[in-house]
Amino acid sequence: MKVMLVLYGEVALRFSPRMELDIGEGTTVGELLRELGISAAEHHILVNERKVNEGYVLKDGDVVKLLPVVYGG
Repeated sequence: MKVMLVLYGEVALRFSPRMELDIGEGTTVGELLRELGISAAEHHILVNERKVNEGYVLKDGDVVKLLPVVYGG
């Protein structure tokens, strides 16, 4: 199945701002991020414009956006 990964910030520079990925059935967001070496703790995870956690099971056609957590004041 295919999902679209949309990246921002440093990870977009390291990979690509948009990537279509083939993943296996039952893959979670957390598994996908670990496979790519991306820290979930440093990103807000949105799937189809809804905030989700690492346990979200991806479905064919999902759009995953990773927004970097911004620190400071």
